[in-house]
Amino acid sequence: MKADWALEGQLNEIASEVRRFEKGRAMLVNFFKKIKEYDFFDNKIRSAFSDIIESKLSYPVLPVDLTGLKVAGVDGGMLSRSLQILDIVLVRAVAVVFKYEVGGKVKAYYYPKEYPLPKVVFNLNPLSQADFEVSASLERLSSELEVAIKVQREYDIDLLLLDGSLIPQVADKPLNPSLESKYLRVVGLFEKLYRTCSENDVALAGIIKDSRSTRFVQTVSKVTPLVAQRNNIVKEVLSFDYRFFIQKMLDLDFLFRLLDKGERSTILKYSENPELHPTLKDISGDWRDKIYVTYVKPAEFDMPLRVEFLALGDPITSARKITSAVMSLSSHHPEYALPSVQLEAHAQVKLAEKEMNFICDQLIHKIGLPPHLFKLRNKSFPPF
Repeated sequence: MKADWALEGQLNEIASEVRRFEKGRAMLVNFFKKIKEYDFFDNKIRSAFSDIIESKLSYPVLPVDLTGLKVAGVDGGMLSRSLQILDIVLVRAVAVVFKYEVGGKVKAYYYPKEYPLPKVVFNLNPLSQADFEVSASLERLSSELEVAIKVQREYDIDLLLLDGSLIPQVADKPLNPSLESKYLRVVGLFEKLYRTCSENDVALAGIIKDSRSTRFVQTVSKVTPLVAQRNNIVKEVLSFDYRFFIQKMLDLDFLFRLLDKGERSTILKYSENPELHPTLKDISGDWRDKIYVTYVKPAEFDMPLRVEFLALGDPITSARKITSAVMSLSSHHPEYALPSVQLEAHAQVKLAEKEMNFICDQLIHKIGLPPHLFKLRNKSFPPF
């Protein structure tokens, strides 16, 4: 009974803390909703912070008529298994091309084809679990980028959407020197993709469904005191500890509350210091300053989508073009926002455990070694 009371006390404490945080978040966002129409990032702010591109917190997005457009969605699936004598990675990458015709008809094309056989990658060198996961992720990225590049040779595309970021993520950057060449190959493929899209006049964007970024809220937190010095309305937010609450929010949480359906956030450069960013600094200077970020909210009851895009010219023009298309492609359900072409690509690349089991069974047969050598690493338990 005492244990039950102790547990209930813990739960009550957690509930109280969550309510307090939620009240503070609601106050914070309600304030910023009141000033959405103001030039929050005025000329002085944008002069001091060159990574901020526009003046308002949010902008409306006008859906575009998709008729005549050809949109490609690229995704990759992966399964990995670490065995006693080798590591195996299965990778499948597919580009789905939707061609929108008159009357709402859509033709679908696939590259290299529908449900292609997975690529089998093996490694005989011993790797730690962390290094193995990085290696497997780099294999998936390489396959996706190769498909994104090659599909442009086969089809005349207007917009290409990657599932994920337009640059390597920090988790993809290996600490093990033996994986450096694999990482640099991925960096080279990203740059080749930028170049190929530029040469073919293809708009390029990366769509992130569940971003953990705090880039937007950090920017708002940083400039708010400066704006308040010149704007009496903004001074209101200083009446309570706004930083305590905003610094505990993700971009998605803040913008889900701030944005209305059919809006996007202001445009930011990918990083305020590209030369110091852990992975963006590895991208050539020809490209690293041309990658931007915005968030768009196509569905009322789902989180906004983080949209990273390549802009060779005016980033505002590029953002309008890309987010309008993303809005039209993603507004198919009030509770789930993702471009329809990406949903199809995701379905194409999904791998099942039975495929890995089949590959392993075939290898055991062909190699001819005792089956116990093919047991999973770190899966042995004492028989008691």
